[in-house]
Amino acid sequence: MMLFNLLKKDVLIIKKYVLIMLAAAILIPPFILWRAPEFSGKLGFILSVIFCVLMLLQYVSLKEYQFPKAATLLCITPFSRKMMVLSKYIFCMAIFVACCVIYAIETLLIPGLGTADVTMYFIMLFVTSVFIGVYLPMQYKLGYEKTRFVCGVVMVASPFILPYFIKAGSLNLDFISAASSILVCGGILLASCVVLAVSATLSVKIYGETELA
Repeated sequence: MMLFNLLKKDVLIIKKYVLIMLAAAILIPPFILWRAPEFSGKLGFILSVIFCVLMLLQYVSLKEYQFPKAATLLCITPFSRKMMVLSKYIFCMAIFVACCVIYAIETLLIPGLGTADVTMYFIMLFVTSVFIGVYLPMQYKLGYEKTRFVCGVVMVASPFILPYFIKAGSLNLDFISAASSILVCGGILLASCVVLAVSATLSVKIYGETELA
């Protein structure tokens, strides 16, 4: 229940940006399909996840940076630092799930996007988990001011870099076609959970040792 309240707090912080997130998640896949049909919906889905997760994570972090006393006040309530950290991970995963649901609906309405590939969802889950798993501990350690450029670089560079990886076949899913999709997805899910668990443990430790304003 406390985690839900903390998650609700982050949602209230970004309420002004929810419509922007929805617009990005809805419009990016068909826009990429229109401008670069050779990539189908794969590139559009990846970019929509990157933009939505990073944009909203950055905005929440910015507000926490601008009002540092808010974290101190939360810590003297029943909300522990551990729950505050875990809520940030859940927040990012909730945005990811929302992007997946939106894209799945779009594939039903826009034939050119192809079908909703469950394996692609799991692979993108792993990619998102790795980025969050690296970025959040770094942010807790170094602070928002010193790490904000990382998200900016990723958001600016990804539309230019990802097409080359896709063309080169780095994101081609054919290499796992011979394996059982259940085993592949299960393995990716397990790896994602391990990454997030290790990262969250590290973030909790770092934040627990941080002196609040």
